[in-house]
Amino acid sequence: MKGRRLWLLAAAMAATSLSGTGARGSEVNLPGEAIATTPVLRIGIITYAGPGGGERIKQELARIGYREGENVVYREWAGNRDLGAMDGHARELVAWRPDLIVSLMTNAHVAVQRATARNPIPVIFWSADPLGTGVIRSYRKPGTNFTGFSYEPHVQLLQVRFLKQAVPGIRCIGHLYNHTYAPAPGTLRELQAAGALMNLPVKVYEVLESEGLEPAIRRIREDGCGGFVVGPHELFNANGARIGRAALDNGLAAVSIQISVARGGGLATFAPPFERGWAAMALVADRLLKGEAPGEIPIERGFKSPMTINLKAASALGLTLPDALIDEADEVIR
Repeated sequence: MKGRRLWLLAAAMAATSLSGTGARGSEVNLPGEAIATTPVLRIGIITYAGPGGGERIKQELARIGYREGENVVYREWAGNRDLGAMDGHARELVAWRPDLIVSLMTNAHVAVQRATARNPIPVIFWSADPLGTGVIRSYRKPGTNFTGFSYEPHVQLLQVRFLKQAVPGIRCIGHLYNHTYAPAPGTLRELQAAGALMNLPVKVYEVLESEGLEPAIRRIREDGCGGFVVGPHELFNANGARIGRAALDNGLAAVSIQISVARGGGLATFAPPFERGWAAMALVADRLLKGEAPGEIPIERGFKSPMTINLKAASALGLTLPDALIDEADEVIR
């Protein structure tokens, strides 16, 4: 009889993992003198990027006891940067009836929000602008089926402050912008507010295709701005090195959230603190799996965005950065 139970367990686990069908929160028999029961939890992972984006959160969940194939099964949906596919992926995810959804990247959050409108499955996310995109109602009390992590407040203020300290006599700041990404308008508003506070006008240069990158950066130089801030968008993520080179070619200081820009020739990056966030995300996921309401868990915004400064780029631009500013960096490219 015991052998049959174990065979049935293996068959049930394989069917759940491969097909995504079966009863939610099913019970499994564990070997031993007494038959114990433990729930097999389902965690769905959805990302706007390519496959494999959920590996770090799976590793961190395993550290606290959620072991794949034992007490949890995963399925992952990857958008591969295809915005049109996201709604379909989100509907498939919800139909699988997961106990928790891990959502990565804003386009995934928006699709999941639509898919869970009538079925409020708990969602944990990392988001650039969850308030602006409407997946939460406030940072202190989200009030929806979403909770998670976001950028530290006032990143745009830090970017403007950096440029003002790094580039003597800077008169205006350019902003590479693409309105088609949900967080982009909120980022622009914050950047303009920071510029007004520091008496540095922000000029917007919208780029919708990669061919427009170099012409936009040339216009920033021709308009007399000493530097620019790269906005959030996959177009800019995928062309970070190209943007960094164009910044150097035009004698401009570029600041971004993409490390590829700094490595390509940009002056500084304020990157999302993912390395510090995965473990914390796993702990919040544990709370949700144990029944806490996501709408009651405040959004974490306390992780400092690591700053990388490219001193090679500073030298190429003829800039001598203040020692105090360099000392703030988490990483320096020499």
